[in-house]
Amino acid sequence: MTIIEQSIAFGRETFILTNQRAVFWPAQRALLLSDLHLGKAAHFRKNGIALPTQVTVQDLQRLKALIDHYEPAQVIVVGDLLHAGANTELRLLKELIHPYTTTRFILIKGNHDRFPDYALQDMGIHPVHPALHIEGIELVHQASADNGLYITGHIHPGVSLQFPDKRRLNLPCYVVTPNQLILPAFSLFTGLDTRSVDKAVYYAFYEEGIFKIV
Repeated sequence: MTIIEQSIAFGRETFILTNQRAVFWPAQRALLLSDLHLGKAAHFRKNGIALPTQVTVQDLQRLKALIDHYEPAQVIVVGDLLHAGANTELRLLKELIHPYTTTRFILIKGNHDRFPDYALQDMGIHPVHPALHIEGIELVHQASADNGLYITGHIHPGVSLQFPDKRRLNLPCYVVTPNQLILPAFSLFTGLDTRSVDKAVYYAFYEEGIFKIV
């Protein structure tokens, strides 16, 4: 796995966007990601759609590589860590977290995060917040106001690029506006919302690069 970086300023802080669907916040030694949707593949299997566990394994392998690379003091999931009820994929997360005894795994609850706090703590995720304020920035799964500075997830942002031969390519992206940094879905098994956002700069990415679209 190759990690390619793009440094940006947001608020008064510097953030490092990566082509691996996560952001590193150097001043806070924090790795930020959103919408892992752990258990989604198991949920589909339970409902008769045969999806391999390898989908989740790939996401967790990528998360482990990012933790090993940045050595964060905290991993902050900005909502929708989980997708559905208890299943074997949650055990894989617990096994990933267990060796990182000096790293805090923090969850900001999203609309899919319906597990009780004690069950999350048993997996090694503590504390759990509805929102988290750090250095004048509110980390919340979905912003409910236009004023203030927010880091959010939820919408699984993407961009649609059209080529001269009229082919289209959809790529995941970060969306940056004057008051919001929207994270891409960390899970590879998600759709993309390619609708435009007012006053936004987009940072689209793929396995070999990351680039800015104004």
